Amino acid sequence: MKARDILEGVGTALLLLFSYYVAFFHPRNHDLYHHGLPVTNLIGGVLIDLLAVSAVATLLLILIRHLPPSARQVTEAMFAGLMAWNIVNLGIQILYRFLLPVADMRARWSQCVFLIPLITGALAWFLPRFTSPATRAIRFFLVTLSFSALWIVPQLVRVALTHPAQPPAAYHPASIPATDTSHPRIIWILFDELSYHQAFDHPAPNLALPNFELLRSSSVSFSSLVPAGFRTEKVIPSLFMNRTFDEYSSTLGGQLSYLDASNKHWIKYNPASTLFGLAQQKGWNPAIDGWYNPYCQLLAPVLSACYWSPVVSMPMEQYGASESQSPLSDAAALPHQLAAELTNHKTTEEEMQIRAYRALMDHAGTLIQNDSLRFIYIHLPVPHPPGIYDRRLHTFRTSGTYLDNLVLADDTLGILMRQISASSLAANTTIIVTSDHSWRIMLYRNASTWTQEEEQASGGKFDDRPVLLVHFPGQRSAEEIRSALPEMLEHDMIAAMLNGQMNSQEQLVRWSSQLSPASPQLQAKAETN
Repeated sequence: MKARDILEGVGTALLLLFSYYVAFFHPRNHDLYHHGLPVTNLIGGVLIDLLAVSAVATLLLILIRHLPPSARQVTEAMFAGLMAWNIVNLGIQILYRFLLPVADMRARWSQCVFLIPLITGALAWFLPRFTSPATRAIRFFLVTLSFSALWIVPQLVRVALTHPAQPPAAYHPASIPATDTSHPRIIWILFDELSYHQAFDHPAPNLALPNFELLRSSSVSFSSLVPAGFRTEKVIPSLFMNRTFDEYSSTLGGQLSYLDASNKHWIKYNPASTLFGLAQQKGWNPAIDGWYNPYCQLLAPVLSACYWSPVVSMPMEQYGASESQSPLSDAAALPHQLAAELTNHKTTEEEMQIRAYRALMDHAGTLIQNDSLRFIYIHLPVPHPPGIYDRRLHTFRTSGTYLDNLVLADDTLGILMRQISASSLAANTTIIVTSDHSWRIMLYRNASTWTQEEEQASGGKFDDRPVLLVHFPGQRSAEEIRSALPEMLEHDMIAAMLNGQMNSQEQLVRWSSQLSPASPQLQAKAETN
């Protein structure tokens, strides 16, 4: 055995398993922020896989070296072709993570995993003079790559050993301070990626959204809201604090910091300065049932109850790995992945979103039934793609369109409204329905799942208006605010409600009439966030 064989084996493992460990190396810990810690067993599985693949690759390279010259030349070229396929595949994955329209390219290239090695093997048989330099170059690249293990492995160990003192993904304290029975209640429901244009202005033909229409018929609606940004992870924490984010960063322990737009300094996110901090001070006993953003760790000091559905951002988890399992079980995700890719039986994004939706709805009902909780925020993963609903049968499925998800959002609103109406606090409850941003068709239009129905509904154009509906107790009439007001007004509006300064339709309409329309510069900035 030569040292070069070992180095090439290690380099091969690092290349093949890149997607398994890259999430742990984001300079601002974005993936870990949305996933949550600990990840000890997940990383343990990665380290075991790195060791196992390194050993297997080293043994394979030793065996190849002892083949007859012609067979060795062809086999080395096929090995180099597989490595080249992986290099290109990683490039496509990186482009995809930056939200570039390469979904179709990604799907087509994944189908070439066996074709490329066969082509390079054939070329090595017929044109060895041309393939030999390329094979040597790729193998030299693997040797060079192997030295990165000197910092990759220690970093993985460091993250694996990090166990921050943070609350679990769900907590409901046994005793929540009771509030006066006459105390009002606010329930804020956020539908992720709900478009005002699609829900109200120009719904697709044959698309019925009766629950949204019924609520709007007895609410104050804002039909020209200027978005606060483009991404959920920036928009929602910004609304909570009334501070616009340029960028965000997280420590390993989940402490959020943001780059303030006004002074360009990094500032730690302070839960006490949010709407939930205000609600706690005023005795509203705030609670959250949320998706995507790690609410339970972000706002733990100021919440009475919380449930958070983390994002499955680690590729291993799509193939059966879990922090609740042992490292050996998680290491088995690699052969499971290979089998799943070959048989197309991997857990899909649609299946994971259905699970998250169901869990969130279960907890939403629990919070609504608890009379001690007077400020409840519910963030739901619909109508955010992928499509997970059949709007004709009103059942879940692992396919569908944004329009199907719109009907799911409408059905969901109907369920929540019935739960609110059945609660003992219904007569004192203000209902706020919002979205963080509109339907971002530029992210999905070039994907293989985009349909002609979605193309016709969107017209190929991005209407950036999010939703804001406010229904006060006893309100029976509708009022539409047509001014182009900034989405950030939601913070001051809710703060006024928590302070007891806004309790009726008339007060909200009068207050909004005094606001200045959003400037074109603000709108342009929001579209780029």
